[in-house]
Amino acid sequence: MLRSILAISLVGSSLILSACQTNMLKEYNKLHIGMEKDDVLEVMGSPQRTERFHGKDRWSYTFYQDRVRYEKEVQFFEGNAIYVGEKWEPEITAAQVDAKNEVANKAIEEESVRKYQENPQAYSNYEKEVRGTDKVRYVPTFKPVQ
Repeated sequence: MLRSILAISLVGSSLILSACQTNMLKEYNKLHIGMEKDDVLEVMGSPQRTERFHGKDRWSYTFYQDRVRYEKEVQFFEGNAIYVGEKWEPEITAAQVDAKNEVANKAIEEESVRKYQENPQAYSNYEKEVRGTDKVRYVPTFKPVQ
């Protein structure tokens, strides 16, 4: 008798738990641009990761479907979804941007050194012109008040 009750409760609980499983990929495909945060929470639940980047809220969802790992993302601006899709990765990394800027800065520095060496007098005249030291400025003379 106890075994049959235990077996029935085990079968019943497994049916209940299997009914609670959802196909996360199907649920994710229901999301669309323009949805509000509350609507996304109702469909997908809480995200695994959130971050704020360039004024946008980014919610990341990671789930497995048929032994395949999916990383999906929803981006919000002012409470509405503006991006729904694969996890967004920048086209180039910060290190690549820094290297590119370093090359550009070095080229500018070399150009200014080259111009200075080509014609030091022209550079001196340019500096005077920029500072305004090449112009005679009018300074009025005053008689002392008696």
